[in-house]
Amino acid sequence: MKKYLFTLVLFLLAAGISNAQLKDLLKRKAAEGAQKGAETSTEKAIDKGLDKLFKKKDKNDKTGKQDNNAGQPSSNSSGASIKTYSKYDFVPGEKIIGFDDFSQDAVGDFPGKWTTNASGEIMTVDNNPGKWLNISKQGFYLPRFIKSLPENFTLEYDLLFIPPSSPAGPNTAVVGLQVINSPSSKPDFDYNSDRSYFELDPYMGNVNIAGYTRTGEKILTNEFHVKGLQRQNSFNYHIAVCRQKTRLRVYLNETKVVDAPSLLSPDIKYNNIRFATSLNNDGSTWLISNFKFASGLPDTRNKLLNEGKFSTTGILFNVNASIIRAESYGTLKEIAGVLKENEGIHLKITGHTDSDGDNAANLELSKKRAEAVKTFLVKEFSIDESRLQTDGKGETQPIAPNTTAEGKAQNRRVEFTKI
Repeated sequence: MKKYLFTLVLFLLAAGISNAQLKDLLKRKAAEGAQKGAETSTEKAIDKGLDKLFKKKDKNDKTGKQDNNAGQPSSNSSGASIKTYSKYDFVPGEKIIGFDDFSQDAVGDFPGKWTTNASGEIMTVDNNPGKWLNISKQGFYLPRFIKSLPENFTLEYDLLFIPPSSPAGPNTAVVGLQVINSPSSKPDFDYNSDRSYFELDPYMGNVNIAGYTRTGEKILTNEFHVKGLQRQNSFNYHIAVCRQKTRLRVYLNETKVVDAPSLLSPDIKYNNIRFATSLNNDGSTWLISNFKFASGLPDTRNKLLNEGKFSTTGILFNVNASIIRAESYGTLKEIAGVLKENEGIHLKITGHTDSDGDNAANLELSKKRAEAVKTFLVKEFSIDESRLQTDGKGETQPIAPNTTAEGKAQNRRVEFTKI
């Protein structure tokens, strides 16, 4: 079998087949009948061999993003080592109230849970897992599932920028996220809405922030230069946003690029968000994915010390794996801080999954993820391992229906219980 596969690989390479096409073809041959969500040992061997074979090509791919399973064992979606996140203090909100990874939408369609006054479509991108919404056309893109904005919320999404191969104009697209006050329940496409926002400008290499009222009164404007944010470079950012009343913090991967205490007016009742694209006349491409909106700010210390239990969706893992993603660092650091300040506390770490895939595989995966969290706390923060126990419940204890993307996102969680 191995000799046959090797011969087939050489033949297909000579024919000019791509990495992704080759993987798909060989997996169909080697893994027919495999259960959904699981990989056979043969598939894993193929992946490993092909990743080595195409390592140089993938590294220089124009999308600017390596395969999610390549590189360091603990890495985020953009390939950054988790060590680079040592100063990352973002912690997601307590309750997920909106989530969309576009998995329910067909490629080529505009997503059913969004609206726009421009145009866009769902796409897949080489070496970037999942589905992406193209927001490159000038206009506004609004998630319809957000009905109101609490005073404290967090927002996360992945943003992929692909520059044009041959620029057709002097400008590049400016893409931003706006917190707005919509005067009605209808989608707000009015440019002059009450709005506070940040935007990425790769032409100037800046993140710009601004706030304006509907009448044009300025709240605040500023700009921050970001190293590596350039027109000719592809980039893939995990963007995290935290609102605390009038304050807005923004992180690009591990770096906090905005911390503006007065960017939002205390006199305006902001009730929606929207992505805004403008100046895109050079053919560049902007895409978003893995949109997660959560309310509240977690009170980790109170939950653990007084209530005896803390549950979080802020510890993220690679798909179908127990590898901790780098953007989990802020949540893990906060938990480690409570343990260091209260040396008498012992915790049980319990992993939970959604219901996708095989029940037994999910149970085993949840146990491995809990063990990975324990190992990280011990090695990274020097927590005595005798203070930590682990368990996994798989999909058996959902806290939300597994019939929606939001419900599944809430069920993929890690719980810490005082023992």
